[in-house]
Parts: sequence; C-alpha cells; structure tokens
Amino acid sequence: MDLKSYIANRVGVAAVVLLAGAACAKISAPSGGPRDTDPPVILKSQPENSTVMFTAKSFTVTFDEYVVLDKITDKFMVSPPLATKPVVKLKGRELVVSWDEELADSTTYTFYFQDAIRDNNESNLIPNYQYVFSTGPVLDSLTVTGNVFNASDLETAPEMLVMMYSNLSDTAPRTLLPAYISRPDLSGGFAISNVRPGRYRIFAVNDLNGNKKYDLENERFAFGDSILVITPGDYSKYDIDSISYLPPAAPESAKPAIYTYGRHRLFAFLVDPSKQYLKFAERKSSGSVSFGLALPSDTSDFSVRLTDVPPEAWIMENNVKRDTFRLWITADSVYNLDFLEALVTYPFTDSTGTDITRTDTVSLRFQKPAPTRGTPRRTGGFFRTNLNNRVRPGTLPWFAGQAPMNRPDSSKIILKKIIDSVAVNVPFTFQRDSLDLRRYYLNVTLLPGVSYTLSCADSSFSDIYGSYSDSTVYKFTVATGEDYGNVMASLTGYEGDVIVQLLGDREKVVKEVFITSPGKAVFDLIDKGKYRLKVIYDTDGNRAWTTGSYTPLAAPEAVTFYDGELDVKINWELEQDWDISLKNKKDVSLRSKPEPKR
Repeated sequence: MDLKSYIANRVGVAAVVLLAGAACAKISAPSGGPRDTDPPVILKSQPENSTVMFTAKSFTVTFDEYVVLDKITDKFMVSPPLATKPVVKLKGRELVVSWDEELADSTTYTFYFQDAIRDNNESNLIPNYQYVFSTGPVLDSLTVTGNVFNASDLETAPEMLVMMYSNLSDTAPRTLLPAYISRPDLSGGFAISNVRPGRYRIFAVNDLNGNKKYDLENERFAFGDSILVITPGDYSKYDIDSISYLPPAAPESAKPAIYTYGRHRLFAFLVDPSKQYLKFAERKSSGSVSFGLALPSDTSDFSVRLTDVPPEAWIMENNVKRDTFRLWITADSVYNLDFLEALVTYPFTDSTGTDITRTDTVSLRFQKPAPTRGTPRRTGGFFRTNLNNRVRPGTLPWFAGQAPMNRPDSSKIILKKIIDSVAVNVPFTFQRDSLDLRRYYLNVTLLPGVSYTLSCADSSFSDIYGSYSDSTVYKFTVATGEDYGNVMASLTGYEGDVIVQLLGDREKVVKEVFITSPGKAVFDLIDKGKYRLKVIYDTDGNRAWTTGSYTPLAAPEAVTFYDGELDVKINWELEQDWDISLKNKKDVSLRSKPEPKR
C-alpha cells in the first residue's frame, strides 16, 4: 500500500469513529451560567392585539420559547364575559384561544390571563397579560380601579370577582352576566380596562359555583355605595391614589399607612342566613347525637323523640344561641345500638318565606370500633381545668369532661390556702354550668397574692359513661394587679356608640368594651406583650359587628384599626390617644401577608 492510500484509509477510519461518538453522545444544555429570569417574549399575535372591527372566532399568540399555563381555569377571564368559556390550548410555542359564541356588536373584549402564562423552564411569568380587540371601529380605553377588602377585618380579598353592570337594577347581580369583570391581585387591587363611557354599578362576589352571579347564600358579597358615571375626563388613566399606594417594588419603609388602590373600595361581607332549616343531624359517637339549625331558635320550637326509646334514656342540652342541640344517651341499651331513628320537630322557612313548624324522620348510624363499656375507664388527662401555676385575679376555677359529668365528690377534694407557711382549709361548693353538662365550677373566692393547693383524690371527677379521674394535686398562686399591665385608649373624632377591641396574636380578641365616643376604653389585667386596637362603629347599638344585606342594599358596620402596635409592660399603664374619625383604615404593616399563588 502506498503512502497516499494509507493516509486515506486512516482518515476514513477516524471519521467513522468520530461520527459514531457523535451519534452516541448525549445532547444537553451547557452547565453553569446565570439563571434565566426573563419572561417569555411575544413575537406576534394573529390577529394583532388591539385590533378593531374584529370578526374572527379565535386568536393566536406566538412566543419565543415554550410556555406553560398555570391554573388557567382559575385565572383566565373574558370581559364582558361570554356565556361559554373559550377554549385555551397550547400548540408548540403558540397559545390558541377559540370560541363558538357570537360576539356583541361594537364591543371591546378583554381576555385576562393574569400571571397564568409562564416559561417552561424557570416558570418566569408574564404579569397581567391581556389580549384586547373590538368588534366595532373604536377600542374602548377607560379604566376603573379599586380594591376589595373583607369588611370585618379589612384584609384583602383577592378571591373575589369584581363585576360592573350597565343594567342598574338591584337584581342584576343575581340574574344577569356583568358588562365587565375582573379579579383582584394578591394585594386586593383591581383594574377593569377597556371600559366604554356610561353609568354602571359595581359589585364583587366570591363566585363559588363559577356562574358569575351572586346567587348562593354562602357567597360573600360587596357593592359600591353609588352609581359610577364613567367619563373620559375622570377615567382616562389608572386612577391611583398617590398618597396611599406604592408599586410592589417600593421599599418596605415607603409603604403608606392606609392601604388603598384607586378610588373605588368594596367591602365584602357574608349575608346572615334568612331561611330557617335543619342544617345537620349527626351521630359521631355512641353516646351523643347532635342537631343544628341555620338560625337561632327558642328551645320551645325544637324537640326530638327517639323512636322506641323512652325519654329518660337521654338528656338534651343546647348552646347559648339555641341553634345547636345535643342529646346524650344515658341508657346502656340505647348506647350500644348502631342505628337510631329520631323524630325531629323544628322551625322551617317554606318556599313562600313563611316560618312554619316541620317534623322530619332522621336516621342516625354509628359503628363502634370495639366495645368500650362495662368497666370504668380511668384516665388522668380525660378531665380538663383552667387551673395552672399562676391564676388571674377573679378567676372562677372549672373542671370539664368529654361527656356530661356527675357531681364531683367533694368528700375527696380538699382546698387549702397557704398563709405564713401554714395551710388553712378553704370551704367551697360545686355548681354545674347552666348550658354545658360537661362542666362544673368551683364556687370559691380566690385572694390575690395567695398560694393554694387543691388535692383531688382518685375518682373525684366522673362522667355518666364511667370515666374517672386519677388523683391529682393542683398547686397555684393567684396573681396580683402588679403582675399585669393596663391599657387606656382615649377616643376622639367620632360621636356615637363603638366597640373597642384589644387584639392579640392573629387578631384574636383578648378583651372588648362598649363605650360612647368620645370616651375612654380601659383594659386592665393585660399580659405583657404586643397588642392592636380595633374599633367597630356600632350604629345599630346591638354591641356586636353587624354584617350587610343584599335586599335592601345595606353596608356592613364600618371598622378601623389603630396604626401600629401597643407594647404592654408589667405593672405599667399605657395611655393612648386615638382619633377614629377615619373609618375602614388599616396600616399596611398590620395586614396578613398573602402567600404568592403558583
């Protein structure tokens, strides 16, 4: 073989090896480099976005990369809404939206995607993407902005739908689709774009059944307090209250005291039930059967009879509102039955709105996991008490079980107070709670600054099902006023009845007082810690927050929050002046921070 032939042969072999290696190599993206943070880029839309004289039944949006649709069913909306939701599909790098419904003449349609469109790799989103067109020669361009709050606590309500109606009838939210629709973002702020001039009413609803109407009693509802007159002069741009709104990118220190967005603020509430009915009937254990009514009722309006069971085989109790009733089975023969039948007589609102008395037969089943009766059950943790190492002055000790209690055996219980290291017996009595058969109070006056020992021998407490307490000794000291702080809020700027609430962690009501403003709200014996203040403007004088109504349209009672927190210290009185002239106000820093939706 000559040199030329040898070289050619070797080159051919090398080429084959290289091609084979290339064929076997795994194709992958290069490692390293900065993380992609750019959202998808729209290359084109067909027809173009903002087209007028639109006649198609679909549109296509092409991106520079593959995208995914995140919770598109929840986030995608059309305004004005269509009777049937359009079909949204991905085809390669294209988003295709199509529909069969005939569109209204000379109408601007806005297809809201919110943040549903994201890239396939890093989930970078296109914020608030909208596709807009008009079936007429003009593209409507006015914008209505606002915010939706929960009326009771002024937290934002991003789960609501905001709806605008050109039909000004009060019944429109129940019977008609809105002229425009939008959904608030996580801040509760909303913007309804591409609105034509006109007169509108604005509402909001958490649309539980997805029909874009307010037609369920358990849907929360909000309404604007006046008719909106939309004109180019007032609504030609985003109407943002510059003193109280800052973009999300603004530094934390720059956040305003009042969290609002735009001019229209809606306060969502749940209408009190208006119809009476039997809400539930259940048997969750062998020994108890529970019934619930939709509305409070007199006990005389409610009765139960267990079929083939004598009335002495059970006892009944009810709560303060008299909308919940519980039967406790006392007879072994009934307790052990897997099936019970109850004849329940209760107040009921019929189809004409008339309150009548109705009787139903209810079947109640409970399958016991294993026989548990026959011998007493002993468990030291079965009975509860409010006694601990330090007891607040004025506390009335109580003991409670998981079933109706027998009267405690006082002969097995000794209460002593310790004075100068000498134990002195203290007399006491027991009294059953007037509403709760499972609770007994220890009637005794406990002296501040004094230490006590309560010795409970074995079986001091028992219930009707044979559970007994173990022997226990409670050692506790009654605190004094010096162990707590006091708060006094001096209210000005409003004349009328108010409820002032002192709020702890997660806005739990620690104490509340009813006063007439201007006046002083005093909270004593407060534990050391951080607290907030809230006012309810009690316009109806019922000493409770009153929700709104739909028919007639009535707003819920306004509330407001004190800016900032109160730092309560031990043995210290904190005095705070508070101007409550501005209603429905809440500092941004006091709001619960919503979790970002993915």
